[in-house]
Amino acid sequence: MRAPAIALLVAACGGRPVTTPTPAFTVQVLEADSIAHAMVQRAFDADAQLANPDSLYLPEAEIIVNGAPRADAPRFAGVAAGGSVQLGSSRFAVTGNYVWGTIQYRWVPGEVGKRMIDGWATLVIARLKDGGWRIVHAHSSTAPENQ
Repeated sequence: MRAPAIALLVAACGGRPVTTPTPAFTVQVLEADSIAHAMVQRAFDADAQLANPDSLYLPEAEIIVNGAPRADAPRFAGVAAGGSVQLGSSRFAVTGNYVWGTIQYRWVPGEVGKRMIDGWATLVIARLKDGGWRIVHAHSSTAPENQ
């Protein structure tokens, strides 16, 4: 009974296996991804050193950490001095002069006895008239037990 059903299914599909279409990668998608990852990595590296990477942000950039505005480093929730940040899954898009998206991250402490903290960030990055890119909005949060 299975063989006729399988034959019917294959015939209905034109005799070819059904495949999921692969998303098209355009120059814009690759540009958004590379710009976002480079800037985010630099921002997280600066946070782990408590450095102030003002060259990454517009002066009027809005930075929200666990629901509260923040101006000083660290600018991402859950990140502290020492340790390092591992970037996780991300999703970025580009339209015109803006790149926006989300990224998961994990702060790994540099000291024994401290635990890792997982966070999520939403970013908006704008292209300036001179061709440079700056973060205009960063909103990050951790799970309530990490706050």
